Amino acid sequence: MRCAIYARVSTKYDSQKTSIDNQIDYFRHYAAKNNWEVTKIYTDVQSVTKRSGSGLKDLIEDAKAGLFDVIVAKELARFARNGRLSYELRDTCILHNIDIVCLDDSIDTTKGDMDKFGLYVWMYETEAANTSRRNKQAKQAKARRGLFVGSTPLYGYYSENGVLKVREDETPNVVRRIFNCYLEGTGMDSIAKSLTAEKVPTPSQIAKKSNASNLWHASTIKNILKNRHYCGDLVQNRTETIAVTTTKRRTLDEDGLIIQQNTHEPIISRDVFQTVQKMLQSRTRTSTAPKKHFFTNMLYCEDCKKGLWYKANQKAYRCGGNLKYGDSYCLNRKVVREKELKNVILSDLQELFQSFPNDSLMENLSSKANRKHKQMQQELINIEHKTKELRKRKLNYVNLYTEQVITKEELIEYKELVDQELKELDINRTQLVQNLTEGQDESYTVDLLKKLKAAFLVKDLAPQTLHSLVKKITCTTEGTIEIHYNFSNDLIEN
Repeated sequence: MRCAIYARVSTKYDSQKTSIDNQIDYFRHYAAKNNWEVTKIYTDVQSVTKRSGSGLKDLIEDAKAGLFDVIVAKELARFARNGRLSYELRDTCILHNIDIVCLDDSIDTTKGDMDKFGLYVWMYETEAANTSRRNKQAKQAKARRGLFVGSTPLYGYYSENGVLKVREDETPNVVRRIFNCYLEGTGMDSIAKSLTAEKVPTPSQIAKKSNASNLWHASTIKNILKNRHYCGDLVQNRTETIAVTTTKRRTLDEDGLIIQQNTHEPIISRDVFQTVQKMLQSRTRTSTAPKKHFFTNMLYCEDCKKGLWYKANQKAYRCGGNLKYGDSYCLNRKVVREKELKNVILSDLQELFQSFPNDSLMENLSSKANRKHKQMQQELINIEHKTKELRKRKLNYVNLYTEQVITKEELIEYKELVDQELKELDINRTQLVQNLTEGQDESYTVDLLKKLKAAFLVKDLAPQTLHSLVKKITCTTEGTIEIHYNFSNDLIEN
C-alpha cells in the first residue's frame, strides 16, 4: 500500500526538532515492516488545537486526490485536538477509502477501529481545554506576583525571568521623544510621520515580527502614550481566548485586570504619564485622514499605491502616502483637479456613446439576451439542486457505513455511482457558465449604452455612473493620469 506519514510537534525548540526526526524514522521502520511504500511525509511544527497546520492541510488535500492508501501518525492527538479538524480528516479518509493507523493503539482502521474515533477526539479536546485552563491560571498567578507574562515585551523593554528591563538601545529614547513631542503640542500623525522619515525601527520590527512594517502610524503612537507600563506599572489580563479551539479573544472588564505598581524601571515619570493622559482626554485630535469625496477610493498614486486624498483648501486630490508619511515614503506631490478629471472622463464616455449602433438594434439585442439569460439561470438552479441532493446522498452512504448498515465495498460502489453523476452535472454546469458569459457580453453592451446615454444627455458624471464604468484612476509623480475603465480602452481609441 501507498503510505503517508504525518509527524508533528508543538514548538520550534531544537529538542522538538529531534523528536520530529525520531518520529519519521520510526514511521519509516513501521511502514517497511508492513511492506508499505512511503509516498510522502507531512510535518507541522505548531499547535493544531486552534487551526490546522500547512502540513495537515496538504495531507487532507492529497487524501482527496487519492495519492495514498494509509496514513500513519504517532497518535490521534497529533492530527488535532480540535474536534472539527479531526472529523474533517476522518470523513475525507472514509470517502476516499483511506486507512488511519495511530501507533499508540488508539485508532487502526485496517482492523475496524473507526467506531472509537469520536471517543478519542472528545478525550483529546477535553485534555486541551484543561491544559489551557491550567496555563491561564498559572499566568494569572505570575501576573499577581508582578511578573510579565506576555509573549512580546512592549517597545523599549525586554523581559528577563518575567521582569521587564529597559533595553540598551535607542528604543527607550524614542519612547521619551514621543511623550515629549506630544507634551509640546505635536500631533500623533506628525510624530509618526517624523519617525517614518527618519527610518526609526517600528515596534513590530524590533519584535522581529513577520511582515513587519517600517511605517509608524498615529494608532501606534497613541498606544505608546496610553501604555501604563512606561511609568513602571504592569497592567495584564486584558483579554482572554473565547475557547481553546479558536484564536478569537474578548476584552475583559476593568474588574478583570491584574494591576501591579512599581514592578520595573520606568522609562517615563509618573507625573509626565498622568499629564499626557489628561491631554489625551481633553485634546481634540485633528484628523488628516481623507474625507469621502467624488473620486475617493478610486483615485490612486501609481508609485506608492496609496489612495489620493481630497484637500478642500486646494479643491483637488493629493497622494495620501506623501501627505501622511512624507517624501521618504513617496515623492508624488502632484495635484489632481477634480473638475478637470471629470471633464476628461465625460469626454471619453460621450465619444464612446456616439460610436454605438442605433437604439432599435440595441433593444432587440437586449430582449434576446434577457430571454436566453433567464433560461440558462433556471438550468443552473436545477443543476445546483441536483448536486446538493447527490452530495446529501453521498453523506448518507457514509453514515450507513459508520453505523455498519452497509459494507465498505458497498460504500465504494455507491460512491463511484454518485461521483459519476456529479461529474456529468459539473460538465453541464461549466458549459452553462460559458454560455452565460457569452450572453452577459450582449447584456453588458446594452447596459453600457444606457449608462453612456444618461451621461451624454445630462452632460454630467453621477457617482453611480462613475463607479459602474470606471475601475480606477492612477496618477504618477510626473502628473500622468491613466483612467482604467471597466470595458476595453480600445473602444474609446477606435
